[in-house]
Amino acid sequence: MGAPWRVLVVDDDPAICVLIKTILKNGPFNVTICNDAETALVYLQRPEGFDVIISDFMLPGISGIQLIEQIRSKPAAKQTPIVMISGHNNYAMDVRAKEAGADAFLRKPFTLSQLRLTISSLLPSQASGG
Repeated sequence: MGAPWRVLVVDDDPAICVLIKTILKNGPFNVTICNDAETALVYLQRPEGFDVIISDFMLPGISGIQLIEQIRSKPAAKQTPIVMISGHNNYAMDVRAKEAGADAFLRKPFTLSQLRLTISSLLPSQASGG
């Protein structure tokens, strides 16, 4: 197995951050957590970048949608897969997230398998072990 996949998690709920990190820690993932979009944008300036971004829809300050739009406007991160997560069961949010550039949308609460399958589907086949 090569280097672990770099995952950036952006969520202002510490419990969700811990949950995602716990779900992914047994896989080939190196998880970085931040609690707002402004911090995420700073992390995204690092030269090594990230292989996947998981962002909450509702964030303090810059929203998850605005974060995605800013990420998609930068050539370096334009192709980085983005998973939007939300506690709201609203189809319009799913559509809005995808229009902004999200590759997938998960509603909270999501299961361990839903998160892993979603991330694996967005990465090259090595991420799922095959």
